[in-house]
This record gives sequence, C-alpha cells and structure tokens, in this order.
Amino acid sequence: MRARNAIVAILLVAVAGTAGVVAVRDAAYANDALPGVSVHTVDPGADVLVAVGGTKLRGAGGVLAVDVAATRAAALAADRESLWARVRRLADPSPPPIVVDPVLRPTAAADELIAELERRAKLARPAAAQVAMQGRMPRVTPARPGRAIDRDGFVGVLRRALLTGDERIEAPLAQRRPERDDAAAEEAAEIARRLAGAPVTLTYRGDEVGSLAPRRLAKLIDFAPRRDHFVVTFDRERLAEAVRPALRPWRRRATNARFLVGAGSVRIAPSKPGLEVNAKVALDQVTAAAYSGRRVAELSLQETRAELTTRETAKLGIRERISSFTTDMGVSSSNRIHNVQLMADYIDGTLLRPGETFSFNDSVGPRTAERGFLEGQMIIGSLLLPAIGGGVCQTATTLFNNAWELGLPIVERYNHSFYISHYPMGRDATVSWGGPDFAFKNDLKTGILIKTSYTDSTLTFSFWGTKPNRKVVSVTGPQSNWREPETTYALDPYAPTGSVRTVSGSNQMGFDVTVSRTVRQGGKVVRSDSVTSNYIAVGPTQIFGPGRTIPGSYFVLPRV
Repeated sequence: MRARNAIVAILLVAVAGTAGVVAVRDAAYANDALPGVSVHTVDPGADVLVAVGGTKLRGAGGVLAVDVAATRAAALAADRESLWARVRRLADPSPPPIVVDPVLRPTAAADELIAELERRAKLARPAAAQVAMQGRMPRVTPARPGRAIDRDGFVGVLRRALLTGDERIEAPLAQRRPERDDAAAEEAAEIARRLAGAPVTLTYRGDEVGSLAPRRLAKLIDFAPRRDHFVVTFDRERLAEAVRPALRPWRRRATNARFLVGAGSVRIAPSKPGLEVNAKVALDQVTAAAYSGRRVAELSLQETRAELTTRETAKLGIRERISSFTTDMGVSSSNRIHNVQLMADYIDGTLLRPGETFSFNDSVGPRTAERGFLEGQMIIGSLLLPAIGGGVCQTATTLFNNAWELGLPIVERYNHSFYISHYPMGRDATVSWGGPDFAFKNDLKTGILIKTSYTDSTLTFSFWGTKPNRKVVSVTGPQSNWREPETTYALDPYAPTGSVRTVSGSNQMGFDVTVSRTVRQGGKVVRSDSVTSNYIAVGPTQIFGPGRTIPGSYFVLPRV
C-alpha cells in the first residue's frame, strides 16, 4: 500500500512539474508564435512571367506585398485552436514544425499591371448599347460584351505562384458586361419617337409665335447616358437657338457702357441690359409639352448683362487725358496715309484694364487688301519695297512714344533697320504681321483708354485715365559704333535667272544709340530702363536673280 501511494505521489509531482513548465512557457509565448511555428519565406519582388493568351509580360514583382500585421496574427494563431493543442505543443520539447503562409495583399501596381496586360492583349472592351437619331427615327446600336482579366482570380494565381516558386502564370479571364443593355436603348428609342411624334406649338405671353415641327424636334433630341439607362430630353443650347427666331420682335442685345471723350473731359454713356431667350425655361417647357398630349410650350425672356456695365466702367477711373504724342507723316503717299489712318481707327477706343498688355498685332490684325489696306512700302534689309499695309511703323512708333512718356513697361519693341530722321532719335518701333510686335503693359491702378486723331500730315495717340502723378525723364545717349556704308546683297527668287541689278542707297551711316528712362512716382523711382537701337549703314544693294553666285551674306526679297 505504501509503495503504491509512493508511485502516485511521484506521478503527481511529475504532472505538477510539467504543468508548471507549460504555464511558464505559455506566458513566455503569449505574444509570439508557439514553438515550432514559422512563416514561409516569400519574395514579393520575384520576377514572374504573366501570360494572357499569346501575350506575355515579365515583371509582376511588387504587385503583391506582405501584410506584416496579418501574417503575424496568422502565425500567432497557429495551433492555438484549443487549449489541449496549445498545451501539447508547449509541453513537447521537440514539437512538429508548422509553416504558415504569409498574407499577401495586392498593391496599387496590381491594377496598373492588369491594365497593361489588357492593353497589350487587346482584349475586347464591352460596348454599351447606344441610341441616336437618324432623321425622325431613333436607331439602336446593340450592346456587346467584352473580356477582362479577373482581378481576384489573377491575385490568387499570382499568390500561389509566389508561394510555390512558379515562374509563369496564366491570367484568368472573365466576361465583362456592358453598363447599358439593349433594353435600355430600346426604351430610350421609344421615348424619342413619342417626343418627336407631333409638332410643339410655341407661345409667348399667351399668343402663338411659332412651332417646332417633328423633324426639327428629332434633331434636338439628346440621349444622356447614365449608368444603366438613358435620360431622353432636348439639347438645351440647340433648343434655345431653335426657338430664338420666334421671339425676334422682343429680343434685344445688351449695350455696353461707352466712354464719350470731349475736349479735355470724359463722360460715360450708360450700359443697357438685353433680353434673350430663357434657355432653361424653353427646355423645361418644350420637354414637358413633348412628353404630354397638349404639346404647347410657353416661352419667356430673361435679362442679359452687358459685358461692360456702367458701374464697372466708372471703376476704371478714366476721367482725363494723361498722355499724348504726335508724329509727322513725313513724305507719304496717299496710300500710306490711308493705311496709317485705318490702323489708327482699329486701335481707337481700345480699353486696357489694370495689368493688361496691349499688343499691336493683336489689336490691328493682319494688314491685307481684304481688310481695306492699300499698297505702301516696307523696309526689307536696306531697301524700301512695295507692300500691302505700308505705314504700319508710323502707327507703332507713335504708340511707343506715348507709352514711353507715360512710364509704362515696354514688353516688346524693335527698331527699324535704318534710322528714319522724322522720328525721335532711338525711339522708333517697327512691327510686321507674323514677325516683330510692339507691346506695352498697363501697370497703373486705373484703366487706360486709347483715342486717336489724325490729319494728312500728323498722327496723334492720346491715353485717357487718371493721372498717376509720375515724372518721366528720358536721356538720349550719344551715337556710337559708327559704320560706313557698304554694298549689301539680296536674292530675288522671282528675278530673271542669272540677272543682277544694283539699287543705290542713301549712303547713310549706321550707328547705335541708347535711350534711358527714369520713372518716379510719389518721389520714388519705380522704373529705370532703356532701349537700344542698332541702325545699319545704307549703301548700295546688289540684287541677284537665281543661278548667280552671291559674293557675301544676303537677305531674300519677298514676292511683291
């Protein structure tokens, strides 16, 4: 009896000892995977060849990434399904190994790879059913299913390949249904037939003013696609245009406010609002009429705002003449005088808001016979040649001097190729359509209104606004870098082959000159700048026809 009790005691002690060991180890592994549990090593960046039919693309690395938190949770849960399983593993000094697969989740690169694969494989995209009007009748284009890579299936296949070490996978495909099916298009077509089935009478203030015939209604129908259906209505802007003639007697254009410049003063002619078709009401009324059996739509007008209102005009601060400059025409033909005055008319009334830039070419536009310009002369190299629009530089030079004297920033300016004596020294400006431009910026806090006046011998530009209390001092430097006249060369592609002729020049010497400017406002210098002119010497010009060797550098004459 004593022996048996001793054996039981020994066993109880052993069990108690093992339980103590298990308890200690359980506490030690509370936040770690149990003994013998490990995570399968996987390289998410491994290069895997992905195939879609006959298309292959290498580079699936980085499409999946290890979810560290989820993988750790999976390893921590391994063999903890029951208390007995956990105790058995903790008690076993050499537990059987358990390898846990890491949790792999798709990254943003997954969708990029799928899109690239679909593009390269030229998988047919689904085509939603369409409906459009052909004459008075709607025509339905049936839907067409497409094919696409099954994203979830692709992620699963790639995950297995990374876990097993496969270097090639086939991306699974799935059929992709279109958003809108044939039934949605047929339903929209039936609605369109009803909308264009009979005329809609147009009324204004209760009186009939016109109608929209079925064929016209059909042209105005608009099928607006939604996710799985069409909204059938009329195109708002085209409908407004269609009903506009019916309201012609009551419509009126908005009138902008205008500056009326007198002798040293400016007043404002007020703006007037206009009346135009209320496009929203027209759409609502015609749509409701077409959907109903009554088929009568009451139109209305709405007030339209002038582009430049009286209030906005007054805020521009245009009250007085703030600068003016006049140039002499010099020896000019009647055509040249006509062109100068025509360009002045194009510029007259130009309004520059604060911060805006004036461009000569944008303001005047192309100098063509169709726009009223006559043949004058233009400078090419050292020559004066016949050209449509001659006289443009007189206009640009007058504007330049006006902007210069007001202290405005000069954005773009080029001098004539040779010095013209009836312009201020170093203060001329040349322009050409498609070439050099003249531009200046309004840096004042108020607007600038450009007004013109002219006679057959003078051209004047005046700027109107609010005097900026500026003092502008200009200094013309000495003429330097004198150049003796030399023979220049030109190619005339339209002259007789092998010909050569000489045009004598004025023998005027070339030189450089710089005009500096200091602009003070309120006693402070706001701008110090300068313009430099490089005038060529004007000697004789030898003009060669095609087929002759030209002995030096040359310029090419345009067709005149």
